[in-house]
Amino acid sequence: MTTMRVEYDDVETEDDLRVTHQGKPFTGEVVERAPGGQVVALTTYFEGMEDGPAAEWYPTGERKAEGAVSYGTAIGVHQTWHRNGTLATHDEFDPKGKLLVRRRWDENGAVLEDRTHHG
Repeated sequence: MTTMRVEYDDVETEDDLRVTHQGKPFTGEVVERAPGGQVVALTTYFEGMEDGPAAEWYPTGERKAEGAVSYGTAIGVHQTWHRNGTLATHDEFDPKGKLLVRRRWDENGAVLEDRTHHG
C-alpha cells in the first residue's frame, strides 16, 4: 500500500486540531514547502491525528528537527539542530508522552540544560 502524500495547502486543520483532506480525516504524509519549492517539513497523520515520524529542514537543506508522535503525543527521541548543524535540543519521551530527558546546547555546543525527569 502506498502512502498518500499531499501538500500543506491541500489540508485543513479543524478546531479540534484534526487534519482533514477533502473533508475527511487525513491519513498519510503532509509536506510543507518553502517559497522556492524545497520541502521544509514532513508530518505523518493517521485518521486526522499526527501519528508517526515528523521532520523539518531549513530552507537551505540542513536538518532542523525530527521526532515521532503517537496519535498526537510526542514519543521517543526528538531532536533539533542549530543552523550551523550543531545539536540544539534532545528530548526523550516514554511511550505515553512523559518527558524523561531534556538537554539543550547553544550554537557552540555549550550545555544550557541537562535534566532527567523522574516519576
